[in-house]
Amino acid sequence: MREKPSNMRSGALQEGSNPAPWNLLVDLSRQQLAMSAELACAMFRGSEALRKIQQDTAHQASTRYETLAQKLSASCQPADLMALQSELLRVDLQSAGQYWQQLVAAGLQTQKEMMGSVSQMLDSEKNSGVKSALQAIQTIIPPMASSFYVASPGTVDDQHRDS
Repeated sequence: MREKPSNMRSGALQEGSNPAPWNLLVDLSRQQLAMSAELACAMFRGSEALRKIQQDTAHQASTRYETLAQKLSASCQPADLMALQSELLRVDLQSAGQYWQQLVAAGLQTQKEMMGSVSQMLDSEKNSGVKSALQAIQTIIPPMASSFYVASPGTVDDQHRDS
């Protein structure tokens, strides 16, 4: 037996279809979960990049200070001591600048990936010619909501006006 073609295409609703509201809610939940998963992946990749930058920077500093400790274990002239201190300060300031530049670049890359995911989803909905579940729910809710507030003859509102 062949299955009937579904009204669903690319996870969205075709124009003019009128599925049950709970199907719309399920599809909206699926879309939200998919978007959340994509954003979480981008965030975790960014977190990994930050940790790698921190690890590399800590390793470089450890190596630099280990070399300095070896040089300081031998006796040296005051001028040599001053040169070691100034060199250490220069390299540390340069490393700190690079570290912060790398952190900012990794943060911007993470933001770019996250915004790309959102933009891609919005573009695919816009260009597909189909309604998203959220748009379909928004078109269904106003008529449903107004039906709850329409007062029919003989209701409590009419009785209060008569008194």
